Amino acid sequence: MSYSVDSKTKIATYNGQQYYPKALSAKGITTLVAVTEDECKELKTTRDNAAAVQLQSLREHRNMLITQTDWWALGDITMTDTQKNYRQALRDITKTYKTLEEADGNWPTKPE
Repeated sequence: MSYSVDSKTKIATYNGQQYYPKALSAKGITTLVAVTEDECKELKTTRDNAAAVQLQSLREHRNMLITQTDWWALGDITMTDTQKNYRQALRDITKTYKTLEEADGNWPTKPE
């Protein structure tokens, strides 16, 4: 693993990726401080896992919406085709979108 810091800009490079310095303020003076190698490792892990975290958030929201309609699927109730299609569209949303932001405004309309 390679780690280096540009002494002028304080930009750290870790495995070919750049990490911008932290700004620390004390007594009205702001100083740029390079992130350490360990901090670069943590930031890299966060970057690498960001897509999975965003997809998980999308799934959790989708699951909440499905849960709100679970009563439609009770044995003594027959779901309409519109209700079935709505629930299927919710299950399929992760095939098209990977984040809540992408799905925003594109959720299926819940039937009455």
